[in-house]
Amino acid sequence: MKKLFLSIILLLFCFTVNAQFGASLGYESSKAKVSGDESFTTGYSGSLSIGLFYESDISNKLDLLSSFDFGIGEKVGDESNNTIAVGLDLQYYPAGKEYYEGFFIQPGIGFGYSLRDMDDGRDAIVGIGLSGSIGLGFDLSEKFTVIGSYRINLSDSSNIDGITTKISGFGASLLYKFKFRNK
Repeated sequence: MKKLFLSIILLLFCFTVNAQFGASLGYESSKAKVSGDESFTTGYSGSLSIGLFYESDISNKLDLLSSFDFGIGEKVGDESNNTIAVGLDLQYYPAGKEYYEGFFIQPGIGFGYSLRDMDDGRDAIVGIGLSGSIGLGFDLSEKFTVIGSYRINLSDSSNIDGITTKISGFGASLLYKFKFRNK
């Protein structure tokens, strides 16, 4: 047990030495495609998110970005459509990170939880979901990064037999870093 604890502490220290902490602000516009006896696609719905992130250097060309976000979505009927999301993304810098500015490609996965009241007799939508994303980003300076991404749900959002619901959307984020990379 002591070795396990020391190994975890050492691993956390290694990731923290060249890590960056920060806050993010984002916007996403998404739509749902419902398939079953009758198929249709909803219109786009927007959401604003605020969050915190932790970025760890893995190598000269690779970072690991973990995030926690609170999303404020458009109302559905009279109900709020807010979410909590946790994400894990890789940032791949094709040219390396020798300088603070750089273009990167960002694939990732996310786990979201809807804060809507699901006990209202209309349990048609699942409250949790798994998503995959691909994005492009650019480090504007040591403090600011912008990211544009496309996300698609990997899990079915419907709770009704014979009906599947897939959600996809485009988003943009601005990241502000509190701590800078050690150079």
